[in-house]
Amino acid sequence: MEAIIIARSKFSLSALIARIVSYIVLISWTLITILPLFWMTYSSLKSNEELTRNIYAFPHDLFDNGDDEYIVIAPQLNVIPDYDIKKDTRERLIIESATISPGRRLMVYFLVKEDLPPELAALEPGDRLSTAQLPPPMRRMISWKTMTFNYRSAFVRGGLGFKFLNSVIYAGVSTFFIVLLGLMIAFGIAKMPFKKLSLFVMGLVGLGYLISQQSVLIPLYLVMSSLGLTDTHLGIIIVYTAFGLPLSVLLASQFMKGLPDSLIESAYIDGASTFRAFLSIIAPMCVPVMITIGIISALGIWNEFLLVLVLASTDITKSLPVGVYSFSSLTSTQLGWQLAALVIATLPAMIVYFSFQKQLARGVVGGAIKG
Repeated sequence: MEAIIIARSKFSLSALIARIVSYIVLISWTLITILPLFWMTYSSLKSNEELTRNIYAFPHDLFDNGDDEYIVIAPQLNVIPDYDIKKDTRERLIIESATISPGRRLMVYFLVKEDLPPELAALEPGDRLSTAQLPPPMRRMISWKTMTFNYRSAFVRGGLGFKFLNSVIYAGVSTFFIVLLGLMIAFGIAKMPFKKLSLFVMGLVGLGYLISQQSVLIPLYLVMSSLGLTDTHLGIIIVYTAFGLPLSVLLASQFMKGLPDSLIESAYIDGASTFRAFLSIIAPMCVPVMITIGIISALGIWNEFLLVLVLASTDITKSLPVGVYSFSSLTSTQLGWQLAALVIATLPAMIVYFSFQKQLARGVVGGAIKG
């Protein structure tokens, strides 16, 4: 009896130690994953100067802007107006921040002189003023624009709006064709009565899955260039679809092998064609794996960088990851803008993943155990 009690106590102790170790590992992994995202998010609200001074400190300069100092500058100093000078001819006082990117013409405001007190409207280039001296509407406007400086600059100066739209187009259209074509090929492999041909096609698909993008980048560019499809939305969508099909076919075929053949046979007896059987019976039953393929493909295309960097040469066709990279150059790197662009690029992917994580896990498990 004592031996049993001792054995149980040892088992309980080992189970407790194993549980503690597992929790430590899981918590550590969570922190390793979450902390960089947390740092990236709050650092996107810091100025370049603040990031250079202390890369880990919380944002201060852009938020504590109630008494920021500005310098009046002349309109001849390569300043691009943020209004239509032909439609709005009112005289303006041009001021530039003396604390955030001074002298770089990055944080510049055009204040209508008739809305300013006479003593401020009479200021000359080189004079200084603080935001506390401005009328409340102007002070609120400048305060808000200062806090969102990195995000506004990322969209306006980096052209992230068009690049964001391109990423949506590439991810959406390519994912649609990856799911549709992958299911159709998988149906032929798993359910059509051509066993040897199915094995051959499956071998080709598996070979395609093993080929990396980097290994075929040069011949791919030459082929696309000869077809006139480089720097076009159509060419990039075709390439993404081709690279996404192997995984789609592998997951969908494994899932379909677990579906009963009697359903298709019953559809044939009722007079349904092959396409009708696929559309009305197989496709609705494959919704879990379709969601899985769609999420994996969409997230992969959304974050893909190398292919679109090589195939897209103008801003019209570049995607969001290339837009993030564009803030770096040989001469300087706009860290604040780059971090803001990273947040813009990461947020949609995180929303999609956390919204469909249950369906993603269900589809992967279903595709792995069926068949």
